[in-house]
Amino acid sequence: MAIVRLRSSDLKQALETGALSVHYQPQVQIKTGKLAGVEAFVRWPHAVHGMIGPSDIIPVVEQAGLHVEFDRWVIGAICRQAKKWKAEGVPVPIVAANVWSETLRRPDALRLMDALAQTGVDPTSIELECPRGSTVNPELTKALVAIQALGVRLASEEYVTGARPRWILNFDTLKIPYPVSRDHVVNADAIRSVVAEAQRVGARVVADSVESVEQEEALASLGVEIVQGYLYGPEVTPAELRTLIKRPGAASA
Repeated sequence: MAIVRLRSSDLKQALETGALSVHYQPQVQIKTGKLAGVEAFVRWPHAVHGMIGPSDIIPVVEQAGLHVEFDRWVIGAICRQAKKWKAEGVPVPIVAANVWSETLRRPDALRLMDALAQTGVDPTSIELECPRGSTVNPELTKALVAIQALGVRLASEEYVTGARPRWILNFDTLKIPYPVSRDHVVNADAIRSVVAEAQRVGARVVADSVESVEQEEALASLGVEIVQGYLYGPEVTPAELRTLIKRPGAASA
């Protein structure tokens, strides 16, 4: 297999020209099969290397220090897409995306959400998947509290480790990350603890990387209500997602 060598200058240009694309993985309610939301994953249609995925994009972002530019582009893209889905009557309740801690530590961290005003999208339809350390780091907490005050939803996967937020930070979604969701037998107590905390604060619980019916059933028995992963398919384009939702027999939110 050939080694893909990506140049940071190419990624910077792709960000400036809007040459990246976003695919979305469904989050599905176990009991009803309805769409509970989607998570965004960036793809880079490269002229030489073809379609580049997150595992190859992330190292370039880190090496080039493009965290802020990348995050602002992604948030802008999902806000525009959420607005478009709403206008077209496509029922996608929540659109989630990961953000870097480097972006949130900046004094102008709130500029990350400029796209809210630019697009007029309902902020409660946008969810930020917060970086590790958000429950304890004062800089991250300050930025996230300000962002949440705009109406934006916040998600965290740190609860599964026993972490709990300080100050006045609350999360709207608690995630069960891989490999905890895979090794659900040995992690049953931790998963139950997250579910109990979610019920206490009124948050939803989403288990990541669910690949089989047996895994889904086991997580459901522990109280998990929403899953995402290859059981329901990989990340898809906005058009493909619309087709999935609209096809005969498909459940929608």
